[in-house]
Amino acid sequence: MTMANAGGPYRVPKRHGGTRAFALAVVMHGVLFAFLWVGIRWNNDPVGVDAEIWDMTTQMAAPRAPEPEPQPEPEPPARTPEPPPPPPEVVKPVQPNPDIALQKKKEKEKKEAEEKKLAELKKKLEDAKREAELEKQEKQEKEKAKKLADLKEKEKLAKTRAAEMQRIMGSAAAGSTGTAARSTAPNLDKGYVAKLRTKIMGRIDYPGAKQDIEARFMVSQLPSGEVMSVKKTKSSGVAAYDTAVENAIYKASPLPKRDDGTVARELELVFNLKDVP
Repeated sequence: MTMANAGGPYRVPKRHGGTRAFALAVVMHGVLFAFLWVGIRWNNDPVGVDAEIWDMTTQMAAPRAPEPEPQPEPEPPARTPEPPPPPPEVVKPVQPNPDIALQKKKEKEKKEAEEKKLAELKKKLEDAKREAELEKQEKQEKEKAKKLADLKEKEKLAKTRAAEMQRIMGSAAAGSTGTAARSTAPNLDKGYVAKLRTKIMGRIDYPGAKQDIEARFMVSQLPSGEVMSVKKTKSSGVAAYDTAVENAIYKASPLPKRDDGTVARELELVFNLKDVP
């Protein structure tokens, strides 16, 4: 700087426009002051004002777009009143069909009749079953009573034979010979034998079919005709028939006597099933 002032070869040109620059600076400060003043007033104003600082030395930015004012909410449309409900429909009662009612009545009566008939049939079956059971029990009781009676009869005959044997033995000890002698086959009277067989065969209880079979028994009796013992000498081959004949001999006791009042102490009798009445 000193050299230029001293008259050297180079000189600093003299600046021009200083007044204009000063005026521009004053204007800028005035604008800035105006913006600041407006900004302060805008903060206190409910409407609001945006203040911007302008810098002339830099490029100015695009102004901020103003925010849209809030639109008032639309009022809701008036509510249309609802129409009143329709009156309830009157339902007419359904009249029953007389034909259907009569058909149902007939079906009910038929069903009741069938049930009654079924109940009666069931009762009859139960009664028949009960009667069958009673008959079975009665039959069993009769068979039991019959067996018991047969057993008592045998016991009675056994006691009678024992008493008679005791009497005969006492008589023999006293020297009595008795009135009955032992009969032999050749001395038997056919009429006497026929009377014995007739009485015994009338007491044979055998339900089997008639057939040509015979059973032989040796019969011992007392002078009174009481049967003392029965011994099977030949079987007919049917055990049930043999037992029936043996029981009949005991049941026929006392046996018939001869015309003279005597008896055969021992004799063999033959019984053919085809001759049983």
